[in-house]
Amino acid sequence: MKKLLVIDGNSILNRAFYGVKLLSNKNGLYTNAIFGMINIIMKQVEAVKPDYAAVAFDLKAPTFRHKTYDAYKVGRKPMPEELAQQLPLIKELLSYLGYRIITKEGYEADDIIGTLSLEADKTLDSTGNCEYETYIISSDLDMLQIVDKNTHMWRILKGFSNIE
Repeated sequence: MKKLLVIDGNSILNRAFYGVKLLSNKNGLYTNAIFGMINIIMKQVEAVKPDYAAVAFDLKAPTFRHKTYDAYKVGRKPMPEELAQQLPLIKELLSYLGYRIITKEGYEADDIIGTLSLEADKTLDSTGNCEYETYIISSDLDMLQIVDKNTHMWRILKGFSNIE
């Protein structure tokens, strides 16, 4: 069975930002979220040894939920500038490391992850069995909706909690 690793980029970057004290380089560029996220991902890559890996990120553009419900995410604090400046850098670094970065205007990362997981579940091998085992890294409990016998989730807390 092939292994697909799908990472909730915004969720993990946010968790890493708040989980690692503020770090910066000699030019004053903050790096703590990048450092934390890469460490989280590398531990999981080592454990899973995926055949394919992708990182889904939200875009700043409104999603279909915003268009349907005006109060969607009203009251949520904006991303701190110290974190926002790390977002393009982590995307660039992950691309250099060979990860596929996936975004789609109008959709959130969890929508993309759900779609990838469901499509992987539909992909059958020559014997009619599911060809993929999907591993999701996220701290978003909404992702638990798609966990099944072929889809697993590691929820980031203070370390990893394997939730199947």
